[in-house]
Order: sequence, then structure tokens, then C-alpha cells
Amino acid sequence: MSSKNTYDTVRVKNRNSRFVDVVKRYVRNKAAVVGALIFLVILFVIIFADFIVPKEMITAYDMKQKMLPPCKEHPFGTDNIGRDVFARIIHGSRITVGIGVGSTLASLIIGATIASICALFKSVDFVVMRIIDILTCVPSILLALVILAAFGGSVPSMIFTLTFVSIPGFVITIRSILLRIVEEDYVKAARLSGSPTWKLAIKHIIPNAMDEIIVDATMTIAGMMMSAAGLSFIGMGIKPPSPEWGAMLNFARDYFRTAPYLSIIPGFAIALTALSINLIGDGLRDALDPKSLK
Repeated sequence: MSSKNTYDTVRVKNRNSRFVDVVKRYVRNKAAVVGALIFLVILFVIIFADFIVPKEMITAYDMKQKMLPPCKEHPFGTDNIGRDVFARIIHGSRITVGIGVGSTLASLIIGATIASICALFKSVDFVVMRIIDILTCVPSILLALVILAAFGGSVPSMIFTLTFVSIPGFVITIRSILLRIVEEDYVKAARLSGSPTWKLAIKHIIPNAMDEIIVDATMTIAGMMMSAAGLSFIGMGIKPPSPEWGAMLNFARDYFRTAPYLSIIPGFAIALTALSINLIGDGLRDALDPKSLK
């Protein structure tokens, strides 16, 4: 067997061994396991929403059954025009969670790209960080309100808005991680050996920063989702009759005394989803930490 094949075999074994260790540490964290199970249920609902409740039920209404409390026929009750709240919660999960995941992935990819350029090219770093400093001077919520006022509260504009206001935070966080890795001996050795900059970033820098980046991105999803729901709640995000959870909360404000379930159910859905994602993030942080107890 050649030395290259031996090296590749050892590297694969080490990678598999590390993955097993990470899984073992994660499973020991009971709260993280509970969070993962809850999120798996939510993910199942998102994927199979059309099979659980027909999509037509989102807007189907019956004025004779309006404002019904939770019952056997309508597990989450009905709203002021007789729409089934259960159907709207199920299909609304796609919008709320989708906005959180989509905006996080978009801002993560853009932020990681910019941060990588900053970490590798000092001249570019100075210019980019001055622009980031200017953007961070403006409160993100104010910037989000301005963008939404200009582009409207559709799902694409919501994803664009949350992505735009989140990029500076990702750039700052990921840049600090990458700058630390760039100073490691193995990166300096690879650079001295003549490795191209792009290969240096893809093969050595970013893979060794992935643990911290994954944890940060996971924790950000819940924040993005809460921001989307909050903007919809104040009337600047997704507008009714869309079944987005924040928009449902906004609609339910007028019926809090007469039909509190209209507020409690979407509020609980938001809180439960955000809690499960945060528990997963905490578990990943502990499991990926090499200093955590085995």
C-alpha cells in the first residue's frame, strides 16, 4: 500500500472516530436530544404538511363555524371567519421556519465568503471592515423596517431583509475565527509550500473553522425565525391571510380576550420551535468542543 493510500485511510478513520465521539457527547446531553426530537417532529410536519392537512384548508372557511374553541373536529379551533387554525399552523410552519433557515443559509454563505477574503487579504480587510463598521452603526431592526417598507412584506423580501441585516454579524464572527486559524502553523506551512489562496481557504482554513461556524449558524436560525415573526407581528412582515405564525399573532390581538387560543397556539409554536433549535445549538457547541468531558 502506498504512503498516500495509508494517509487517506488514517485520515478517514480519524474523521469517523471524531464523528462518533461528537455523537456520543451530543447524546449525553439530554436537553439537546429532546430539542433534536422536537425539531425532527417539526421537520416532519414541514415536509409532509400537504399530507397531514390539504393545502386548500388554509383559506377554506365556514361562517357557521367561526370562533369555535379547540374541539374534536378542529383541534386548534377556528378563527373569525371559520378557517381551521390547525391547518394554518401546519402550513405556516413552512413559511416561518423556511424564512429562518433560508435567511440564515444565505447570510452564512455570503458572510463566510467575505470573511474568508478579509482573513486572507489584509488590504481588502481594511476596506470591508470599515463598511461593516458603518452598517453595524445602524440598528438592525431599524434597517429591516426601512427595507421592508421599500420592498413590501413578501417572503422573498423578508428573506432578503433578514439576510442583509445579518451579514455584518456573520462577517465579524467568522472573520475572528478565521484570523485565529490563519496564524496556525499548518496554515503557514501550506502557504510557504506554495498552495494557492483558494486551495488554502477550502482545504485548510474553512474546514477547521466549520465547528464554530455550524454552532453559530444553528443558534442564528432561531433568532432569524423570531425576527421574521416579530416583524410580521408589528405589521411590517408577512401579511394576512398568509398563515405565517407572526402574522397569525398579529391577527389574534383583537381576539385575545374572547378567543385566547388564537394567540396562544401560534405563540407556543414559535416558542417551541425556537427552543428546540437553541437546545440543538447548545448541544452541538458542547459536543464539538474538544475540551468537553468524554
